[in-house]
Amino acid sequence: MRPDQRHKGTASICANIEIRPVDREDLAALSRLTTQNLRSQLANPEGGPDNCNLVAWIENVPAGLLLSRRSLDRFGTQELLSLMVTPLFRRQGLARALLAELEITMASAGRTHLLASWSDRLPQLESFRALLSREGWDIPEPARLRMSFNVGERQDALRTFRPLMASARRHGLSSRPMAAMPDEPRNLMLAAATTFARAGAMPAWANPAPWLEHCDPAVSQLLFDENGRLCGWLLGEYQPGFTRWSVPLGWCSTDASHMLLAMDHLLCDLEHHGGPGATLILQPSQRNGHRVCTLLDRHFRPYALWADHLVSSSKTINQA
Repeated sequence: MRPDQRHKGTASICANIEIRPVDREDLAALSRLTTQNLRSQLANPEGGPDNCNLVAWIENVPAGLLLSRRSLDRFGTQELLSLMVTPLFRRQGLARALLAELEITMASAGRTHLLASWSDRLPQLESFRALLSREGWDIPEPARLRMSFNVGERQDALRTFRPLMASARRHGLSSRPMAAMPDEPRNLMLAAATTFARAGAMPAWANPAPWLEHCDPAVSQLLFDENGRLCGWLLGEYQPGFTRWSVPLGWCSTDASHMLLAMDHLLCDLEHHGGPGATLILQPSQRNGHRVCTLLDRHFRPYALWADHLVSSSKTINQA
């Protein structure tokens, strides 16, 4: 759907609801329909084919807003980031109309799936689950554990695991930030990932390629074995909308405990660049990182600023 196109939607409240892409002239009127941490997404309406941000107007009133972006690690998938309807216009079909328009637009863009993830602390949780169910989305499943930490707490949080990190160093492992590498670290990672994948040693989800454009080289870590060969990575990403860093991906070919060495170095570099008040969010996948989720929940929750669980649901887009 081109930015200048206008589409008429349907809703029970009135016949003149209009759903169209967000443009820059809309931004001031729409800021109240999203949270502060998503305004960077809203402020980039011309995001190319990756973003699809839709607004529902009733006459001159912005009554609903949907924000979405292309998934970085799921091919052909569009992620629903936010769906908000002004309280006055709720229960009138606007959310359903926005979801339907998203599906139509994404089918035209070649997407095959929609994905929504939300916190188990989401206000109106049951209403949102019921909405997705009525629209044919899959049954929600646990997706991720999320914990946010203050980097100044790193010494206490990691104290229990100092022996494991010391053992990794005795075995010759080392961790270095991407920014400290003399050669192009991205090419090194891509070459190593190709080698691991061909040998069947690396799961598909551990491929760093989708994340390299977004990672912060100053804090992202590369793990090397005793022979100086790249054996893993832990990627850090700065999220300006949240004013925090996140870790979207971590994997190594040696032992899962060796990731603690990379995490120690990442936190040290993050404190150096962001200060002791910098915050980091960890959100390992329940599907791909169940052991990490268990470790975080058991040992790190006392040091967390906050913690919750993400639940996700998906829908196959009808291409007819």
